[in-house]
Amino acid sequence: MENNVLEVFSSISDKYDFLDSMISWGMDQRWRRAMVRKIPLGDGKMILDCGAGTGKLSSLILKRCKTCHITMVDINDRMFRKEKFPNVHFITSTVESIPVDDMTQDAVVSAFLTRNVPKLERYISETYRVLKPGGVFVNLDIFRPVLPVYREFFSLYFYHIVPFIGNRVTGSTSYTYLAQSVKRFVTTSMFSTMMGLAGFHDIEMKPFMFGSVCMHAGIK
Repeated sequence: MENNVLEVFSSISDKYDFLDSMISWGMDQRWRRAMVRKIPLGDGKMILDCGAGTGKLSSLILKRCKTCHITMVDINDRMFRKEKFPNVHFITSTVESIPVDDMTQDAVVSAFLTRNVPKLERYISETYRVLKPGGVFVNLDIFRPVLPVYREFFSLYFYHIVPFIGNRVTGSTSYTYLAQSVKRFVTTSMFSTMMGLAGFHDIEMKPFMFGSVCMHAGIK
């Protein structure tokens, strides 16, 4: 699966931001801003952005806190836009084994990453390991909605219309893979349970778009 993910994001790296916003009807940045509001920002805070891609989430963090120290991690360095982030540290790595020391980060964040992580429990454990006591983990991703009526609309849109558009714009089959990744993904409640088992407490879950997108947050 790791090689599949690397190949998928390599094929769409130059068009990812445009399609990300188009497919979400421009809501993706609003959801990321909601994530930023959950992060403890302040001078010198250490923040790890996992699956950082082109840096859309890191950019929003830096707008709120120019003196925060951000490390961007991604398996595919073709997604990085290093010229836009001269003061950010970049790491090319899987998120299941992050080359970051224990208890060094004030926050770990990830947006639209987790459904593509083969060993999800391992990633959540890694976020716990690298966080300082009292540190915050905030995750945003796409989930299968629970409401029956909306679930039917979501299935039509995300499993059929999105791949049709995405594949043609990118000249690949990558958006077929990304759509299918939601079908294989855990539920929102299962994700909360996994965070609890890893050691997180005060776990919060905030749904968007009738539950098809959800933000989870927890404290170490």
